[in-house]
Amino acid sequence: MDSNDSNPVEIGVKFRADTNGSVTGLRFYKATTNVGTHVGHIWSKSGILLGSATFTSETKSGWQQVNFSSPIPVSANTTYIASYFAPSGHYSVNDNFFTKTGIDNAPLHELANGVDGPDGVYKYGSSSGFPTSTYESDNYWVDVVYTPQTTAATPQLTLSATALNFGSVTVNSAATQSLTLTSSGSSALTINSAAITGAGYSIVGGTLPTTLNPGQTTTLQLQLKPTAAGTVTGQLTISSNSSTGSTSTVSLSGTATAATKPQLSASPSSLSFGSVATNSSATLSETITSSGSSALTVSSASVTGAGFTLVAGSFPATLNPGQALTLQVKFTPTATGAATGKLTISSNSASGATAVISLSGTGTTPGTPQLTVSATSLSFGSVATSSSAKLSLTLTSSGTSAVTVNSAAISGAGFSIIGGSFPLTLNASQTATVNVQFAPTAAGAETGKLTITSNATSGSPALVALSGTGTSVPHSVSLTWSAPPPSAAPVAGYNVYRAISGGALQLLNQPPDTSTSYVDSTVVAGALYDYVVKSVNSAGVESVPSNVIAVTIPTP
Repeated sequence: MDSNDSNPVEIGVKFRADTNGSVTGLRFYKATTNVGTHVGHIWSKSGILLGSATFTSETKSGWQQVNFSSPIPVSANTTYIASYFAPSGHYSVNDNFFTKTGIDNAPLHELANGVDGPDGVYKYGSSSGFPTSTYESDNYWVDVVYTPQTTAATPQLTLSATALNFGSVTVNSAATQSLTLTSSGSSALTINSAAITGAGYSIVGGTLPTTLNPGQTTTLQLQLKPTAAGTVTGQLTISSNSSTGSTSTVSLSGTATAATKPQLSASPSSLSFGSVATNSSATLSETITSSGSSALTVSSASVTGAGFTLVAGSFPATLNPGQALTLQVKFTPTATGAATGKLTISSNSASGATAVISLSGTGTTPGTPQLTVSATSLSFGSVATSSSAKLSLTLTSSGTSAVTVNSAAISGAGFSIIGGSFPLTLNASQTATVNVQFAPTAAGAETGKLTITSNATSGSPALVALSGTGTSVPHSVSLTWSAPPPSAAPVAGYNVYRAISGGALQLLNQPPDTSTSYVDSTVVAGALYDYVVKSVNSAGVESVPSNVIAVTIPTP
């Protein structure tokens, strides 16, 4: 049974149980060449590792077993994967085993192909990992030790705390507490929702609804951000399918305290202007906020650094708590290269009389916009009338700065633009596609022109010549009929008559056709025709006419 494969690999099997229970251990059949430290794993179908254990005291060959430190709960009729890591390969294998059958030893079942995808899974690699690959549905001789559940499975919710105290929190600032929710029962727990009451309290982290298997946890992040001083109370209510009660509550408390000093907050902490062409400008905003509990006085703001200037902001300025002031800083480089500077703000803030915002930017050589069109002409060739053909043009920004394509206009009968939206800005090296369609309505050669305007420093507008030929669609009428029954005067042939609707019948064939079909290739588009057929005997005597068949020829 030795695979003779010496590559390190995780190998396993998919299994199910008929009842809820626990996996207490894992077994595998060992060849003498399967050496090294083996580690067993139990996985959920989605690849969550539910438990692992290292084999010890192994024999040279035969069945090996390891027990998990804690039983691993499994749910009835749910697919799991049992696997072990063979660091030197040489695993035991039966080829194609699960192709047609599984292994049924109730309440355990190793799955045949098709029950839940292919079975016999593996993953090559230098370390353990979730096995998802399959090959020929091989049986790798992996098994589990299973204990059925002897009591009814019940979901149960356990909270890490029944009360959370946020302590003292300054007005308009925030404090956060965590609450851990644990599935402590013997079956999956569904937490449906969580609602919070109390001024300033909110849930800022955690996703609900969620389902937790036994032993799994999830965490909620709760925040208190008071807006007024005083004692603040609230309550968190959690809804679930817990057997101990569908709702669980957590009491919330805290004390909001007023800040006793003025406070300045500046955002962002630095201003980066990026690359700016010389002799052009970029402007960024800096926001000053009075984040304390008393008025903040901003006495002055100054800027240093080549090319940096303060263009908006009046001082001194007084900001009541919560109020904000926006400053505008401009960067106008006069030379290429990196530049740095500082914005210094002076105030009566308790955290410091000056706040310094770092400034940075790079002066670059002004770019030139340029537009390249992939073709100067488009030839659609021959296109049948009332049909269409499409060709594409590629617009490329081939300069050193962004190019703006303002418009694209088209002329010529049957030509149209069916793709592209304008105006359109393309950064350097970016491309866009314009689709042009030719849909002739009449036969004959047609020409047109596509005119593309842009801010390119040369070659605007760009002109693309258009050409194509509309071709007529030939029509014909195919007639078939049934031969009359045998008679004393046998049929020698058939005469086919045609009339333009409302006109006299004209004979189309001479001599009579001997077959029971006829193709009229002389029809004209848009015309309406009536057809009848008469059988002719050997004496040249015609029968009465057939039913009249009316045919309308499409246009064109």
